[in-house]
Parts: sequence; C-alpha cells; structure tokens
Amino acid sequence: MLQTRQQLKAKKRNAKRLGQLLKQARIELEQSIATLEDTAIDQGSWEMTDISSSQNFHSVIGQILAIADEWHQLNHFQIEEKLSQIEHRFYAN
Repeated sequence: MLQTRQQLKAKKRNAKRLGQLLKQARIELEQSIATLEDTAIDQGSWEMTDISSSQNFHSVIGQILAIADEWHQLNHFQIEEKLSQIEHRFYAN
C-alpha cells in the first residue's frame, strides 16, 4: 500500500526524533560509564546510583533500536506512540 505524502512526512519527522533520542541516550550512557570508571578507579568502589543510571540509559537505547527494527511494520501513529513513551521515560529521569 502506498503511503500518502502526510504519512511520509510523519515518518521522516519520527525518524529525526528517533535519531535525536538515540544520540541523547548515547551521550548520557557515555557520561554515566565515565562516572562509573572514575569512581571505580579513584575510590575503588561502585556506586549503585551510577550503575542504575547506566542500566536505564542502556534500556532506553534498546527500546529505540527495537522501534528501528520494527520501523517498516509500524504505521506513523504507532511509531509516534512508542517514541512518546520513550521520551516520557527518558526525560522523566
């Protein structure tokens, strides 16, 4: 089935949102891992708050990649809903 022009624009807009979320999650994960490394090296200990933060960002990246994997099976409304759920979780932290 051919997509309408509006549907194509919505998919393009969603692709940009997906890419931006992935970029932000990667940056946050890198910063969290750097904090873990510094804590372990400098203090010889692990901080549970830093570990859980890393796990949260890793989970967000997994969810983003799952959407990307299903991209061609989902319509733009489904993609928007999934992205909104991730944004809510990501920005709630």
